[in-house]
Amino acid sequence: MYLGIDCGTQGTKAIIWNNGEILSSAYTPHQISIDNQGKREQSPQWWFDAMVSSINKALIDFEGNRKSIKGIGVSGQQHGLVLLDSNDRILCDSLLWCDTRPELALKDFERKYNIAFPEKIGIQVPVAFTIAKLLWIKDNNPSAFKQIHKIMLPHDYLNYCLTGRYAIEAGDASGTGWFDTHTKSIDQGILGLMDLPSSYQAPEVVTSDAVFGHVRPQMCAVLGLPSNVIVSSGGGDNMMAAIGTGNVDEGMLTISLGTSGTVFGHSHQQIDSTEYPDLNAFCSSSNGYLPLASTMNVTTANNQILDLMGKDISHFDQMLNSANVGSDGLLSLPFYNGARLPNVSSAKGAILGMTASNLSQQNLLRSTVEGVTYNLARGISVLKQSGVIFSQACIIGGGANSRVWRQMISDVTNLKLVVPHSTEAAAVGGAIQAYWACENLRQQRYSLSDICKDFVQFDQPSTVHPNSENHQKYQSLSNDYHTLVDNYMSSDFHR
Repeated sequence: MYLGIDCGTQGTKAIIWNNGEILSSAYTPHQISIDNQGKREQSPQWWFDAMVSSINKALIDFEGNRKSIKGIGVSGQQHGLVLLDSNDRILCDSLLWCDTRPELALKDFERKYNIAFPEKIGIQVPVAFTIAKLLWIKDNNPSAFKQIHKIMLPHDYLNYCLTGRYAIEAGDASGTGWFDTHTKSIDQGILGLMDLPSSYQAPEVVTSDAVFGHVRPQMCAVLGLPSNVIVSSGGGDNMMAAIGTGNVDEGMLTISLGTSGTVFGHSHQQIDSTEYPDLNAFCSSSNGYLPLASTMNVTTANNQILDLMGKDISHFDQMLNSANVGSDGLLSLPFYNGARLPNVSSAKGAILGMTASNLSQQNLLRSTVEGVTYNLARGISVLKQSGVIFSQACIIGGGANSRVWRQMISDVTNLKLVVPHSTEAAAVGGAIQAYWACENLRQQRYSLSDICKDFVQFDQPSTVHPNSENHQKYQSLSNDYHTLVDNYMSSDFHR
């Protein structure tokens, strides 16, 4: 039996997993501190408390013996900044991936030192990355900055709480902005430019297949676990979702439909992202690489339109089906919270092409979902252009529950879409990685690809194939949409 932990922005989920099946699960929500200036913060203590709560809830509901738990794998929201002093006290709340306040600080840093991140460390560095958060703390909370002893990401912090070991793995670390994705090591040159205090201690770097550590006695007592429970290296949420969907070899794409949307594949070699500013050439948490493109305003955009019309998710598929492909000419640019693809954080949305005959609730919703889908497809196109190989996609996240939306995505992208039996991909990925690490303690080494083939199963009735007639229509519609978006973003109207 294995525990998979998924510490996301909204909350923390814990599952008990065995041989491909989830035997129990529990969820604990998080608070979030926000303001109109781009602030998005959480206390790392909230994550720890939520993890303990979710694990205990899952174990209480588990009919087996908690002493049968062998390992734990932790998935965490990427990029969040955790700072500890020399006494392991949290210095300040964590700035999250979606905190946009550091945008100017990052631009100033790049300009001052003339840094080309893709050439330096093999990856584009947007404001979401941890380095931007650290620069903001340096400028706005110098007292905390001067006391830094350890720097962690959310999943690193939970691993530290579980084991007492201060270390990182390449997947999550590749989203910091100071990790060389080619050598899979910390770039001391970039960190040196940060003027970190002499008290700062660099972490170890561990491989994805290794045992990170054992649950320390104090935590075993809190959770009622045996003393020999191992913890795997863990990783960022996208990296662990890749494992949870079997995306650990070339040929598969994963599409995640949540608050934001991500599309990512697998590569055995690093992708050259120099000419692709919208591509995040991450390392994976499976000892490979995870090229990814992301977009904002996904399920949130759809839900905002549903709320505007006084509808809820139960009306979603029926309303989409009631409108034609192309929404009778109505166009929605759903940039309600800025844009990530294209990367224009100040972007505002728009609704265009309205006439007396096409302005209906059904068309308004469908045009929004089509706009979201075109933006996701733009990310898929970036991956394809950069050399990522894939022939089908696995779709996860809350939006994956809609068969009509799945069909639309298949029609726009011309890809077969499969849905895993378990939609808790990141937590499942954590459990599978823990299983992998446990198995590797033996003399025989196990292939993660083979493990995923054994344990990641797909729901055949949920599979959709592209409709050729609709795909032809969408080719023209999506080309026109992207031309419109590019012109819109170059104008003053979106500001």
